[in-house]
Amino acid sequence: MNFHQAKKRNPWTSYFPGLHQVKPYCPLTLLLFFAFFSQIQAQETPPLTNYPLSVYKAHKQNWAIDQSAGNFIYAANSDGLLEFDGASWKTYTLPNHQIVRAVLCDQLPAGKILQGKTMAVPKKKTESRIYVGGYGEFGFWQEDDNGQLIYNSLSKNAGFESLKTEEIWHILKTPKYIYFQSFAFIYRYDGKNLIEIKASGNFMFMQFVNNRLLVPIIGKGLYELKGEKFYALQGTEDLSSTIVSSILPFRENQILITTTKHGLFIWKDGQLRPWKIPISAELRKNIINRAIILSQDNSFVFGTIQKGVYVVLPDGTLKYHLNKENGLQNNTVLALAEDSQKQLWIGMDQGIDLVKMSSSVISYQTNDNPLGSTYAAAIWQGNLYVGSNNGVFVKKWMSAEPFRAVPGLGGQTWYLKVIDDQLLCGHNDATFRIESDGVKKISEVTGGWTFLPVKNGKDTLLLQGAYNGLHVYKKDKQKLWTYSYRVKSVPTIPIKQIVQGKDGAFWLAHPYKGLFLAKLTSNLDSVTYWKEFESPKDIPSEFSVEITKWKNSIYIRSSDQFFVSNDKNVLQASTDFDKDADEAYKLRSGINNEWFKVFTNRVLFNTANQQQKLFDLALVSNNETIIPLTDDYYFFGLDNGYALYNRLSAGAHISNLTKPVVRKIANLRNLTETFGIASGTNLPADIRSIRIMFALPAYGQNVQFKYRLKGLSDQWSEWTDQNFVDYTNLESSNYTFEIWNSLNGEITNYNFSIAPYWRETFFAKLLLAILIACILTVLIIYQERRLVRHRRKLLDEQEEKLRQERLSSERKIMEMQNEKLQSEIKNKSQQISNVAINVVRKNEILEEIRDELKQVKLEMGLQLPNIHYQKLLNSIERNVAGKEDWQLFEENFNEVHEQFFRKLRIICPSISPSELRLAACLRMNLSTKEMAPALGISIRGVEIKRYRLRKKLGLGLDANLVQYMMDI
Repeated sequence: MNFHQAKKRNPWTSYFPGLHQVKPYCPLTLLLFFAFFSQIQAQETPPLTNYPLSVYKAHKQNWAIDQSAGNFIYAANSDGLLEFDGASWKTYTLPNHQIVRAVLCDQLPAGKILQGKTMAVPKKKTESRIYVGGYGEFGFWQEDDNGQLIYNSLSKNAGFESLKTEEIWHILKTPKYIYFQSFAFIYRYDGKNLIEIKASGNFMFMQFVNNRLLVPIIGKGLYELKGEKFYALQGTEDLSSTIVSSILPFRENQILITTTKHGLFIWKDGQLRPWKIPISAELRKNIINRAIILSQDNSFVFGTIQKGVYVVLPDGTLKYHLNKENGLQNNTVLALAEDSQKQLWIGMDQGIDLVKMSSSVISYQTNDNPLGSTYAAAIWQGNLYVGSNNGVFVKKWMSAEPFRAVPGLGGQTWYLKVIDDQLLCGHNDATFRIESDGVKKISEVTGGWTFLPVKNGKDTLLLQGAYNGLHVYKKDKQKLWTYSYRVKSVPTIPIKQIVQGKDGAFWLAHPYKGLFLAKLTSNLDSVTYWKEFESPKDIPSEFSVEITKWKNSIYIRSSDQFFVSNDKNVLQASTDFDKDADEAYKLRSGINNEWFKVFTNRVLFNTANQQQKLFDLALVSNNETIIPLTDDYYFFGLDNGYALYNRLSAGAHISNLTKPVVRKIANLRNLTETFGIASGTNLPADIRSIRIMFALPAYGQNVQFKYRLKGLSDQWSEWTDQNFVDYTNLESSNYTFEIWNSLNGEITNYNFSIAPYWRETFFAKLLLAILIACILTVLIIYQERRLVRHRRKLLDEQEEKLRQERLSSERKIMEMQNEKLQSEIKNKSQQISNVAINVVRKNEILEEIRDELKQVKLEMGLQLPNIHYQKLLNSIERNVAGKEDWQLFEENFNEVHEQFFRKLRIICPSISPSELRLAACLRMNLSTKEMAPALGISIRGVEIKRYRLRKKLGLGLDANLVQYMMDI
């Protein structure tokens, strides 16, 4: 029957269009599927992470999942191929935006020839290909040098007419070939060539099991494909009436066959038999769609259409049932895959989920959790009792049966403890003993937070901390714990924690505010010593104090600091537990010196040999409960259920995490422009602002990163969950980008360089250096010349200053000389005046003598000899205005008034000697009376000479003759 001629359709074909049914489902059966097992199972399951479509931002349906050699997750989605690197999701679409129905990741030698073409791939020894299939299309995606996937179509040039109507639903790899399968055709690819294989009928997904390529042909059973021919697998004819959904290897070289509605079968050597396990009927009702084997413990995983995922141990025991009630986003499973971390990926009709199958932590958290927030737990008589804010619940330990509420214990439960094979319960209403047939109230003490067994001789007493102080319990005749009395002298305050020290003293903690030290009598009936610790004298803060006993030492936590009590009960700062600089934490002790750091959103487990393990658990705030249930398991109280940690199987946890990887290098100014992600990449000169995207392919874990860019800064960044970093204004240089992750401490180095601009090249720098040297040389020369000019200018200015000073000095000297000359002239003038006066006086005296002599002559007559008289008279005449006197006068006058006579002769060439003498007398400013004797003439004669001289000089009557002579 041709696939495209089918007249009837299976309800399952809503997920596989074109697949026709063998027999129709009964509507009543479908109703029973949804009504089955309506009660909620109380099963602990591994941690589960949901990836809804709001996270990966693509279509809700996911048809297949696989993991690449680089540990990236790829999902066949109705919108395209989804890629998840642990940090971010990305969608790649087929050429015509077809639905991607199948995906297969493969690793092969780099540069392998494909249909005559050599692919341009990164310089690696191997390369990854992600094969995909959809409607009328199949091919592979391959990463380029920039880390981006490039699609290569294999079907485009194949020339098969069938590809126009066929849709690839399954891709299978065998040692020799890769098979692309629709429901009617198989396309075999050997790396170079494609061939088409057609069977006589429609078929389901082929599988390579026990070195045999098995094909379930609808309506016929299983066939083995050898080469291009199909051979019936003997003994599988009974499968013709059902649809085979998967074929898996089974122990002892057997084959496990899953069918959609007829359950499980085992085939070997031509014999087919049902595999009868406890959940066989349930699997038949819920339609098995996918099945795989987990490599960790060879468990079988069955994905169903209506009830989620069943994990079954090899012996057929149900290990886990994962469905919408306990965390799955959807019950319709379309894909199953196991990654390198042994984790289970589930592709569903709505979203993708991750189950950490290898985790040593399992939890009970369901959508309709009856427990609520849990505060206490204990195992008694093979049952697990859990105390919560809704009461006490019980179920068989490590079973999938539902929790049952313990009657009479509804409401807030604080404490559960097995002491001497009796299960005691501290409750908000009273204190109870839980028995096999019910609950018995043993006291009216409300809010019993804790019980502490205390030795009293051969007996043991129980000291209880409750809402109203301390209380004591003893055993009665039937060896049952019964209430005795309240400890006297203890204030009526709530006591939440009690720890006994080595000296027998009790450390008590108030639930809100207060730390106390008490010493009691031997029978614990009263207090002998009571001390309340105060802040800041004794402790930093009295609020939210906690007491923990670890390694026989008592540790007090106050204000995020830890103190230890010494032998004298004095608190000292702890050296074992320091204050965390980044985040506050609380301390919880465990088995065999193990301990826990409890943070707000996680728990750090520390083994006795100092190994650490991080749990992504958020415990109940202010009531962080960690209880050692058995030698194997720790109990963690959560806001919605609880978690269990198997400390003995912790070594089985897979931790082969890879290093962080650089995913993308993009131009920050144009994020579509990307560059090589291989170390040693050289970026163009114009790329100075980049975005570096990175990831650690670790899934279902809280990964944080630190990074730094050596060459820019050696300082590590703060821890961040952001998977990219931006750098701007980078210079041309060599850089090393380092990424450090919080999970395994591995550091990845990515080296890159930025090419220089032409102006940043060596020759440009050399030219620039030469140019700068030349400029500096010119500047130096210019400066030197400027300095020379400046120096010369300074010298000139100095010389000018000196010259001016010299001139000034010369002027001063000349002034002094002039003053001297003036003084000398004045002296000379005075001398001339004196000479002239002397001459005048002499002449006057001589004239008086002459006149007297003449008078004497007249009077004496002949008594005076004439000869002697004449001699005297002649001598007087000679000395009156004598030439010698005048010459002396003229010499002194010329010395004082140099060139006066020469200039006067030039002015008036006709001037006579007697007029010159007159002019000299006028220049000396002699009066007429003084001039007359000097000139040897009368006063009248002087006036006449003055008149004549004025006339010769052409002076008017108003002109001052004396001033005229002085101006010459």
